[in-house]
Amino acid sequence: MDFQFRHRRIPRDRPARSTHATPMRTALRTSASLAVLTVVLLSLLIDPWMPLHASWPFTLSLGLLTAAVAAWVSAGSAFVARMAIVLLGFLLVLSMRYWDFNSRKPFLRNFHGLAVGDTKEDAIRKMARFRLSGSGRGFVFARLRDRYPTLSERVEYLCFTHTREGWGDSDWGLAYFVDGRLIDTQFSHD
Repeated sequence: MDFQFRHRRIPRDRPARSTHATPMRTALRTSASLAVLTVVLLSLLIDPWMPLHASWPFTLSLGLLTAAVAAWVSAGSAFVARMAIVLLGFLLVLSMRYWDFNSRKPFLRNFHGLAVGDTKEDAIRKMARFRLSGSGRGFVFARLRDRYPTLSERVEYLCFTHTREGWGDSDWGLAYFVDGRLIDTQFSHD
């Protein structure tokens, strides 16, 4: 039976919209969620040796990727439930920045907090939790010597370390100063 409302007929030739997920769409969503879950778990597993989550750009981009995939995967859910899943995924990845498995990640968070223009006293104060293991003149590594050829003779450095244990005793945080002001930092991992 055809219904008419004010001389408008409801078209019957259009197929009804499918609310069910197709097998291909389900496979894509499953693959995307497994890929992101794999990246998150791998980043967590290698975190004690190479703390990627000490870097804000890495953590934020992984958090946004997780949120995007969570939004896509939960597309059929109610709006509130969907936003809760997206927010939970994003916050979970952001919280990984503060999961400390050893002293390397807190060291890197503090070390990355040093800003160009800081004085030596500021650097020593910001890195107070860690050991000041040396100081001297000149660049330790050639990369910076090539970047600042005119400053090579005026540079002083402070070397910070976070542990004396064998797994990380060669982790050096080098802070380079000219005229008492920080110009660059360099982290050399074990």
